[in-house]
Amino acid sequence: MDINVNFGFNMTEAVEKTEELLQDGKSHYICTTNPEFIIAAQKDAEFRHIVNNADLSLPDGIGVLYAQQFLNKVASLKKDWLFPVRALVCGLTLRLTQERISGVSLFHELCSLSSKKGYTVFLLGGWPKDFFGKMKVGNFNQAGDVAKKLVEIYPNLKIIGATSEFSPDDDVYSTDFIQKCMKEHGVSHIDFLFVAYGQVKQESWIYRNSAKIPAKVSIGVGGTFDYVAGDQKYAPRFFITHNLEWLYRLVTQPWRFGRIFNAFPLFPYLVYKSTLKNKN
Repeated sequence: MDINVNFGFNMTEAVEKTEELLQDGKSHYICTTNPEFIIAAQKDAEFRHIVNNADLSLPDGIGVLYAQQFLNKVASLKKDWLFPVRALVCGLTLRLTQERISGVSLFHELCSLSSKKGYTVFLLGGWPKDFFGKMKVGNFNQAGDVAKKLVEIYPNLKIIGATSEFSPDDDVYSTDFIQKCMKEHGVSHIDFLFVAYGQVKQESWIYRNSAKIPAKVSIGVGGTFDYVAGDQKYAPRFFITHNLEWLYRLVTQPWRFGRIFNAFPLFPYLVYKSTLKNKN
């Protein structure tokens, strides 16, 4: 489906690779690529370019991992008239063997690393939503709430600033604010910039602005702030261990129906369909 994803990393290796990106003084960005990213990139050439040019495109979501295993396994099947059936059976009998690197877990690992090694952090975006997925009305600063929680968890974390004040289109105002915070703290750059504007918008903002700040490593974190701030609850362990987080989210956040439909069943169908197109 023409989307670059870097497989083969466990969490420790992903964190080590991310830390390496801090060393050359340039601005880098990481995508936590899930099925929704891949589907969105099919119709959005600019977003596809952003994902494919990320310094790391990590597989976030078991659907991406299943897809990779499926494609690898299907590649060895005989391409004859029974191929569609064999491919379907292959997909239905897969057992996941790779480690998922979730955006929320990566976020916490990098905050822990920063607390230990003195790396600077900035939190941008985020806004609490109601049961129907609409932004709550009021004077909120979800990023600020996240900052308070993080300092409780990681006492030595150097948070240079945290704001939910600006929209994804407020490039000048948001970058000026970040640079103002940097000046107040006497730093010349941000080591880790976490942006929570939702998929596509956050990656586009990072692509346009991270080098201006400058930020060494920027990551779009989607709904991570919702969970850290306590505006959404983490799925119980049962749902996580049985790969049923999507079901828990559907029940607790029904507004996600469209997004969950994209992840399953649409994404598996598109991956399966792509193998039929490539059949000799």
